[in-house]
Amino acid sequence: MWRICTQCGTRTNDMACPGDAQMTEVITAETRFPGRLPHKHLLRGQYRVDTLIGVGGMGAVYRAEHHLTRQMVAIKVLWRDLASNPAEVKRFTREARAASVLTHPNTVRVYDFGRDRDTNAIYMVMELLEGVKLSDVLRKTPVLSPARVVHIGTQCCKALEEAHSKGLVHRDLKPDNIFLQEVAGESDYVKVLDFGLAKFVKGDFERDTLTKSGYVVGSPEYMAPEQAIGSAIGPAVDIYSLGIVLYECLTGDLPFDAETTAQVLRKHIMEDVPRMFDSPNSGVPEALEKLVMQCLQKDPKARPASAESLRIQLLKAYDRRRQRRRVDTMDEDVPMVGAEDTEPIPKRAIQFANDDAPTAPLVMAPGAVATRVDAAPDDEEEAFDNDTIDDDDEDSEADRTDPELRARLRVSTERDLDPPDMHDDDDEDRPVSGWMLIAICAAMALGMAVVALFMKG
Repeated sequence: MWRICTQCGTRTNDMACPGDAQMTEVITAETRFPGRLPHKHLLRGQYRVDTLIGVGGMGAVYRAEHHLTRQMVAIKVLWRDLASNPAEVKRFTREARAASVLTHPNTVRVYDFGRDRDTNAIYMVMELLEGVKLSDVLRKTPVLSPARVVHIGTQCCKALEEAHSKGLVHRDLKPDNIFLQEVAGESDYVKVLDFGLAKFVKGDFERDTLTKSGYVVGSPEYMAPEQAIGSAIGPAVDIYSLGIVLYECLTGDLPFDAETTAQVLRKHIMEDVPRMFDSPNSGVPEALEKLVMQCLQKDPKARPASAESLRIQLLKAYDRRRQRRRVDTMDEDVPMVGAEDTEPIPKRAIQFANDDAPTAPLVMAPGAVATRVDAAPDDEEEAFDNDTIDDDDEDSEADRTDPELRARLRVSTERDLDPPDMHDDDDEDRPVSGWMLIAICAAMALGMAVVALFMKG
């Protein structure tokens, strides 16, 4: 946790301030320190400050409200000691400029930027996010299900696609900069944060010289080899960093770890990436594991060609495995809903519905009232609710008896419902009813009586 000297505003991890030897305090929502925005302060005449909601290496973040529209926003204010450093001010300005050109829903939006005249604070107004960082999720749940990892990873790819298309490389993609929230009932909706280390590699900002050649920036645990040695970089460094994130989410461990930053960087540059799993029965699709390992290739050209390519391959790696879960026959007949007095449909007539079927199957039987079975949960949401995904073979007994799979059965019967042809001339095999026999006999008796009367007369 960040600590701060309430006298001079110096931030430190130590109990005592290195500047004036005063005792430091852990920064909380109630901590008072130099440079903190006053409660209810109207920033630049537009945003009314509410409360402190977070702190980071670059600044403090406040919840605020636009005094006219009532829109809730987040205001990030550069630390006062950093505000006196031209290089840090330029870096903060670059973050605002980088985020302002990005409009994708998976990227945090920046609305405003400037300096407050009353407090002299340099600030950035952003959308207010409600949720949790991926790093916090991994602290509680070190290993995530493959489906959840793919869901998060593909959204990160979408944010990177737009950034790369505009000549912007993030350079610091890590769980701390991946924010998860719930939007319209969808969980794990991704927002990529913190473009403070972003670099424009082409376009209008290609002359940006804030980061000089040979200068290493980023988080060592997620840093690409070419980034670690300070050479020229491109979008491939973000692919590598995202690969580290995917590796960590699937295994619960970082591929490279050491006591010092230099040792971690050396491993990224020199050592092969450890295998994700020692056993093939890890629950992670083989295609997904191979794709993650491809992202971590030392040679940038050996990695997926783009964020878009990685996103497509992630979806294919997951879908290919799901397509293997097909069962063509059942060992037992399946009783029909609402048809207790009817014969069960033979097992040859039972088939699985497609994974992308838009509605729940209708289960019917002769003489029964059609009853809709509860729809199977959406593929994506169902996968997220489970920590692991079943990897049994097609003829697995578990697959055949799984109640969720049975609920997704679509039952079809092939029955000829056409009425018999009433004008069929072939009556030889048509059965004759008792009433018809009586009518025929009566007609014959009447005929014989008429003949007898005719002969007597």
